[in-house]
Amino acid sequence: AEHMTGTNRKWFTYTNGTHVDSLDPETFNRWFDFLKLYVAEESPSVYSPAVQAGAPLVYKEAMGIEGVTLPPDPIQQQPLYGSALAAFEAQKPVRVLFDNGAGKNPLGQSNPGYPYPGFEESFDQFPVPGTEAKRWYLAPGGELSDNAPGSSGADEFTWDADALPKTDFSGGTGSQPGGLWTATPEYHWEQSPAGSAVSYLTAPLGADTTVVGAGAVEAWVRSSTPNVDLLATISEVRPDGKETFVQNGWVRANERKLDAAKSTPLEPVLSLRESDVEPMPAGEFVPVTIPLYYEGHAYRAGSQIRVTIAAPNGTQPIWAFDQTEPSGTAQVAIAYGGATPSSLLLPVVPGVSAPTGLPPCPGLRGEPCRDYQALANLPEGSAGSGGASSSGANDGTVSGAGSGGGGSATTPAPAPKHLKCRKGFKKKKVKGRTVCKKAKKHRHNRHRHHH
Repeated sequence: AEHMTGTNRKWFTYTNGTHVDSLDPETFNRWFDFLKLYVAEESPSVYSPAVQAGAPLVYKEAMGIEGVTLPPDPIQQQPLYGSALAAFEAQKPVRVLFDNGAGKNPLGQSNPGYPYPGFEESFDQFPVPGTEAKRWYLAPGGELSDNAPGSSGADEFTWDADALPKTDFSGGTGSQPGGLWTATPEYHWEQSPAGSAVSYLTAPLGADTTVVGAGAVEAWVRSSTPNVDLLATISEVRPDGKETFVQNGWVRANERKLDAAKSTPLEPVLSLRESDVEPMPAGEFVPVTIPLYYEGHAYRAGSQIRVTIAAPNGTQPIWAFDQTEPSGTAQVAIAYGGATPSSLLLPVVPGVSAPTGLPPCPGLRGEPCRDYQALANLPEGSAGSGGASSSGANDGTVSGAGSGGGGSATTPAPAPKHLKCRKGFKKKKVKGRTVCKKAKKHRHNRHRHHH
């Protein structure tokens, strides 16, 4: 919104949902008013009755939902062009429709997944004035803490793009029965298998926490491969034991460099220039920012905010990553605390509380909801890799990782049966365990020696 500087006559509506929700009743009314006032240059009231009458048929065809009607619109109630224009231009330019799918229709009836917002807020500009950069730090025990841990540590997972199905939905993408655009499509948002991801949660929130904007996961990452694609998923773990998907972000680690001129802490922008591509260094933690896409979500008091870091796939309904890096598996460690303070950063808007209770599960459009299931993080070195310690030692393991353990954060996974070592490393037995150790360098004279 802030980049559209060619005019002051601009209005934006943000909402959760799928592709078809760009034409939800509240949004459609504003589109209709705008086109009538600025293109046709006539009062929207002229055609409002016909549009209102035809809406149920249109939404039945578009969404497969019966009985969807347009809400009363104050602009369309102005009989004269001048008064309608003045009323339209008096509206604040930025509007956020929260909890789309949990609202009531014009008759006061509520049906889960129907395209009505639970509540809305309007603002003078975007980013919303007064937005605060709220930071939670990754901490031991899978916690997201207000303060960074004093000492460093790390959790590790086996990166595998096939750990989950490619998508979380297998039905049609339209309004047919069970289609993605219907009221409550059947998502299959599966839990991450033990050892295939790391997960961190805040303490239960003391008050509603409303987020409007992008944000980022700023992680210190070590990978056993020179390149690795990372997925961050933000969700709300509710007091009723349910978990609601909120948003994702992705990064290809060798393209992690940010564009300093375009980036802000709450909206990092990747450079994506060829000259800035840099492989992940072997055996070292380096900062990797995972930019998050926009969200407009009110996390309720008593809920917990969760961030999960894993390989891509399994969290979107239609599209997936067919060409992930690496082509096999990898051992990825996420550090926290001390000199490597990984964190989640979100744009929190103070003073905005939800006037409604928790939305139905399922119910929010485009946001799958499931039973919450805890995921025990594995300390580095216990995910089947023989991985590096936080002191910087490195075993060079590339593949052949074990199963990732059985979900206990204290039980090491079995040693890999077919260990392969990175170039420059050799297999060695250490305390009965086969690991990769850096090969000793040999002095060479002018003649080539073969070892």
